[in-house]
Amino acid sequence: MWWWIAACSGGSDVVLTGDTDDDCAGADTFVAGIEVESSGGELVSIVSAEPTPPDVGDNTWTVAVADASGAPMAGLAPVVRPWMPMHGHGLAPPEYVGIDQADGTYVVPTFDLIMPGLWEFTVDLGDGDQAMFSFCAEG
Repeated sequence: MWWWIAACSGGSDVVLTGDTDDDCAGADTFVAGIEVESSGGELVSIVSAEPTPPDVGDNTWTVAVADASGAPMAGLAPVVRPWMPMHGHGLAPPEYVGIDQADGTYVVPTFDLIMPGLWEFTVDLGDGDQAMFSFCAEG
């Protein structure tokens, strides 16, 4: 019988305390509609998430993108990239392309957060325009 052991390697000396509060310092507090401004000035929000708040296991989001004046931006293909900075890894697959709903909202395909801790979610709108959310998955 073969046993495979996988470990996270990030090249840093981060020590996990086992205390989610310590390991998730700086995480955003999830509320439906949480909004951040992208590097290009667009407004990116998570209008719904299942489960709420995001947690270990399968997650499905609907995100909305609007211009700086608040007008919905349809016709994009936003890419969500989950990343666990304390461990230096993401998910497989690494990217989840939002499905255009033609009203400025995008359904992000289900992604599986594989472990508890701090996760960063980069939303790439193209041409270097990005927004980031960070949430703590408690498990």
